[in-house]
Amino acid sequence: MLEIKPRGFSKGSAIKAFMLEPPFCGRRPVFVGDDLTDQEGFKAVEDQGGISIAVGDRVRGQFHMDNAAAVRRWLEGISALHDSHRA
Repeated sequence: MLEIKPRGFSKGSAIKAFMLEPPFCGRRPVFVGDDLTDQEGFKAVEDQGGISIAVGDRVRGQFHMDNAAAVRRWLEGISALHDSHRA
């Protein structure tokens, strides 16, 4: 895999920039990642009181999921819960 980004930027700096803008400002960030380049993103959300979720065994976050299928099930559960409160 190849990641292309402007010099001096990282996932962490991108998250910090997003969190200054509507609709993200004032909200609690959640970041899910499975790659070593996600570590800066984990730190950025943790520094802002957010939640970091590591997927697989290559990275460490506050929480852990085994694989992408587990993340999909979790997101489906959140979506179902949200939908049940809309009715």
